[in-house]
Amino acid sequence: MTSHLLVKPSKALFAIAVAISMVACASIQPATPEETVAKNALDFNNARIKGDHAAAYALTNAAYQKARTLEQYQKAFPGTFAQSAAIHDVKCDAEKCEVGVDLKVKPPLIGKNLGTIDMYSKQTWLLEDGQWRLYLEP
Repeated sequence: MTSHLLVKPSKALFAIAVAISMVACASIQPATPEETVAKNALDFNNARIKGDHAAAYALTNAAYQKARTLEQYQKAFPGTFAQSAAIHDVKCDAEKCEVGVDLKVKPPLIGKNLGTIDMYSKQTWLLEDGQWRLYLEP
C-alpha cells in the first residue's frame, strides 16, 4: 500500500511539471524583426553615446566591416554630441528595416549653453546571416 501512495504523488508532480513547462514554453515567443531591430538600434546608439566604438562597430553590416577596420570606423565616427537616444519607429520587410531614432543632442558651442536639442536620425538595418546589422556604406 505504501508503494501505491508513492506512485500517485510522483505522477501528479510529473503532470504538474509538464504543465508548467508547456506554459513556460508557450509564453516564450521569438522576437519580431521590429523588436529585434529596435533593440539593436538602441544598443548601437547607446554604444556611440558611451564611446564604445567596438560595440557599435560590431553591429554594422558585413560589407562595411570587410572594407573598414575598427580603427577606420573610429576615425570616421569619432564621437557624438548626443546625450540620449530613443527609438521612434521601426518598419520592416523581409530583409530590411527602416528605423527612426530620436536623439537629444547638446551642441558644442563655446561660451553658449543651449541645453539639448531634439534631432531625428534615420537608419537602415539589413538581415545578414540571421542577424540584423546597421547598413553603413563601405
